[in-house]
Amino acid sequence: MKIIRFEDSVAQERPDGRIVRKLVQQEFGKNIDNWQFLYVTHPIGLREILHSHSKSYEAVYFIDKANYRINGKDYEMNQNDLIIFEPGDIHGAIPIDCDVRLLVIQSPAITDDKKNYVP
Repeated sequence: MKIIRFEDSVAQERPDGRIVRKLVQQEFGKNIDNWQFLYVTHPIGLREILHSHSKSYEAVYFIDKANYRINGKDYEMNQNDLIIFEPGDIHGAIPIDCDVRLLVIQSPAITDDKKNYVP
């Protein structure tokens, strides 16, 4: 698991006026057959079942602030932060008093790759 804080990224101004921030460059050491992009909305107070993925990597980009439990530790995620989950990382949303929007990129996209953990 790797957390990338937006506030730590460097803004690069381009000649055409764009501002670009490289959040992360990640080598996975394998060919990627496929990937999927998910736009997810968690309702107020959601407690997601803790889970992991046996073969898939996930990059979760936080459009809104959120609270997340990852490998037994709680994290406060800020708007525009990014987490990269490796296979086996146990994670899930913990309740917050607002809706939370996320962009999730998963690769490879494998049906039934999720393992739930019941407390």
